[in-house]
Amino acid sequence: MAGNKKKPKAPAFELPPLKSYRSVNNRCLVLDWASMSYHKMFSINTAKNREKYGFIGAEGEIKLWRSFMIDEVMKLIALFDPMHIVLALEGPGSWRKQFVKDYYAEHATVYYINEPDNKAYFVRADNLGYEVRKAQDGKFVVLPIPIADFPKLDELKHKQLGEFPPEKQEMFWNIYAPNGKNPILPSYKGTRNSNDWPFTVDRKIWRKYKEQFAKELAPLFRARAIACEDAEGDDVVYAAAKLFSGKSDDVIVVTHDSDLLQLNFPKVKVFDHISCNFMTVDDPVKYLDIKVLAGDDSDNIHGMSFIKPKTGKLDFTVKNRFGKGTAATFIQTFPNVYDVAKNNGWGDQYMRNRKLIDLSCTPPEVVTRLNDLLNQPEPELCGFELLDFWDVEPYYKDLMQSMRSYGYRSMITEEMAKKKAPVALPAIQPSSFDDRTFLPIPPGGAQTVTKPVMQGFTYADTAGIEDIGSFL
Repeated sequence: MAGNKKKPKAPAFELPPLKSYRSVNNRCLVLDWASMSYHKMFSINTAKNREKYGFIGAEGEIKLWRSFMIDEVMKLIALFDPMHIVLALEGPGSWRKQFVKDYYAEHATVYYINEPDNKAYFVRADNLGYEVRKAQDGKFVVLPIPIADFPKLDELKHKQLGEFPPEKQEMFWNIYAPNGKNPILPSYKGTRNSNDWPFTVDRKIWRKYKEQFAKELAPLFRARAIACEDAEGDDVVYAAAKLFSGKSDDVIVVTHDSDLLQLNFPKVKVFDHISCNFMTVDDPVKYLDIKVLAGDDSDNIHGMSFIKPKTGKLDFTVKNRFGKGTAATFIQTFPNVYDVAKNNGWGDQYMRNRKLIDLSCTPPEVVTRLNDLLNQPEPELCGFELLDFWDVEPYYKDLMQSMRSYGYRSMITEEMAKKKAPVALPAIQPSSFDDRTFLPIPPGGAQTVTKPVMQGFTYADTAGIEDIGSFL
């Protein structure tokens, strides 16, 4: 038996966390606020933190999450020393939700039986079908329909979803598959609310508060907090990266969302806040094509359906939608993906996903509103009063004072930052909030500033302000 043991797999190669990065005079840091917020919220639920903090209730979870977020933003400022910061927020509504509803109003089919003792709907969208009947208690009984039975549906009366009255369409959008997680119609991000939420604070309240907190936090770092009606955080990131790549030395986008690897602007890099290193792809254009073909499960965007990978032709007996591996192989065989889609009857599917996933397809009116917001002046740098209101530990106020004293560009006025002499910033080892190894204030307090750290500028009052460079 010993000879049959499998050899252990070699560990996957991972780059070590980035400790320092070259300084430039005019860097823009774009923070994917949702990506960072969810990561920090779920870090509260690690076994280590649950053991450390115990049951802290909704208020304690919010307080701890705020501390984690402040800690993370300051680490990123220390690592990259940006001149400008953009917090990319989720706006009210999403143009993609309505786009998906309009698409399936035309492309989803509802078959029906309307007999006195036999009433049923059969809803088909892409390669999924469901039988829907209403039980005596008023609830819906939903059963999946095998693809092999799809041809039988054509014998029934049917309409496109959009031919039904609006209230009936809304009814179908709110019916779920037997697992209770997937809507029978692929609504945009329709599976998000079914994900686990192991916290006391209500998910909807936290979602709303994370945006409010970003707007309140922004003036501490002279950051633009950008939220726009009908725009998602990804739309903000794309617009900011495009705009600032043309007027900054470089742009660092901070996210864990691989969708943003499609960014293909000069001087733009994508930094993963979880691995603490840069993410890259060899060919952003080809990467985007793969995403379009394969769809996005997290956003409930279906991959291409009924397509034979070897020919690109429709075949209504094909069961599985495209995955990333199939999509990558398909693109190698058929580089002109759209031409193949259009000529073989699945151009509508392809254009649906291109519109949803390709960030350059954001509607012009949304882009205009985003650019108007991004071109507005940055907020005035504010004091630390909110830190007391948020009840964060005094450690953070001391740290912020130290960073302002040292002259990190986004923590002083823009006029001061433009006068700043080139300086080698201290190397920072990214660490967790719990470790407290990030820019520690030594026992007995830090040394006070004895010299200006800016060319042509002397601080008006440096008494009691720590020089962060003196103890690193």
